[in-house]
Amino acid sequence: MNRYPKGIYVLRIRLEEPEELKIGSLTTEEFQGEYLYVGSALGPGGLQRVRRHMKVSNGSLEGGHWHVDYLTRAGRIVESWLIPTEEDLECSLAEKLQGEFDQPVKDFGASDCECYSHLFSYEDSKKKDLVKKVKEIAPGAKPIRFDWQSITPQ
Repeated sequence: MNRYPKGIYVLRIRLEEPEELKIGSLTTEEFQGEYLYVGSALGPGGLQRVRRHMKVSNGSLEGGHWHVDYLTRAGRIVESWLIPTEEDLECSLAEKLQGEFDQPVKDFGASDCECYSHLFSYEDSKKKDLVKKVKEIAPGAKPIRFDWQSITPQ
């Protein structure tokens, strides 16, 4: 049995300096600041997918498979919200966040669904809005906030 539960997650990604990034075949854009990315981990590896994203973010894995890999490779993951659930709530959470946060890149992380994007611009002043929306989406799932800032790459 897999030791990682299935679920959905939110990554908070920070790019300190402006950087022009080519996001696969999707777009080339300038990124700077903080972003939220909503992802799904309902496959056999479950929320271990977040561990993979961390490896791309700290440079121990090349990445390049998903849109978010290009962003995490250029910046760093500073926080994640893990939401253990068997339900496919990724798009529902993205829809809830779109009312509170801007979506800077159409189709980012959403090439397999009808959502506009799964990437959002983020400002600390909207932290309460993020917490509220995450808790609304899966009230029984008890989201787990994990702050990666104190973790150093190994």
